[in-house]
Amino acid sequence: MTPRVSVVSAVYNGDAYFDRAIPGILAQTFDDFEFIIVDDGSTDRTLERLRGVAANDPRIRVFAPGRLGPAAASNFGAAQARGEYIARQDFDDCSYPERLRLQVALLDAHPEVGTVGGYYLLVDERRKERYVRMPPTEHGAIVAAMAKYIPIAHTLATFRRRAWIEAGGYPLVNNLIDMRFYLRLGKLGWQFANVPEVIGEHFVYDNSFFHRSLKYVDRQRDLARVQAQMVHEFGLPSWMYVYSWARYAYAYLPTDLKRVVRRRLGRSRERDV
Repeated sequence: MTPRVSVVSAVYNGDAYFDRAIPGILAQTFDDFEFIIVDDGSTDRTLERLRGVAANDPRIRVFAPGRLGPAAASNFGAAQARGEYIARQDFDDCSYPERLRLQVALLDAHPEVGTVGGYYLLVDERRKERYVRMPPTEHGAIVAAMAKYIPIAHTLATFRRRAWIEAGGYPLVNNLIDMRFYLRLGKLGWQFANVPEVIGEHFVYDNSFFHRSLKYVDRQRDLARVQAQMVHEFGLPSWMYVYSWARYAYAYLPTDLKRVVRRRLGRSRERDV
């Protein structure tokens, strides 16, 4: 039987994180899914352990195409998907039990929505912060927020497989794969949404792939360029270019001041926990 949802993860050397993505997905209250995990050329025990987990749960499908890189590995996984919806899941993050049920219900009720995220707990080990991010839930506000920050956490995003196909998959880039993918979807006319519930946890830490491979300042500069592109492509007010210009300075602010700027000037809705 074809599953309604295909959960897709790509992992490289994830031996230390088997207590996050896998238990969270297997504990979903919505159980009509398959779990596609792409081993992206791991050199530790990840592939061996994945095969062991898959042997005990027929919903898990493991693929080992070799080292592709994050974007290509994500495209490979999505290409194996059989479900109507594709739920992204980073291997070092976790989903709460109601995530898929809430997102499937929204997508079923709103055929114009191509991608749905939700509220989430952000655990930033680098800045010693722990808070719930509550991004906008409606399409117009989400698009406007894209000029300021990333309003849909990719690790907790679920999108229509048809939308992914129409967009030509993920762009083959090293940074901001999610925002550039959202830009493709938006230009095709798909709408965005977030469920107003905390549906998972996202971890930020020094040893993650993106923090090891890309300098923080370089990532902020790239985000500034993509934010400016969002303003242009989505026809947002020209004054919103100020957010992309401010992004260059934001990279150099101390942590406490970053939080103030993010919440007061960027209007990011957050709740400390």
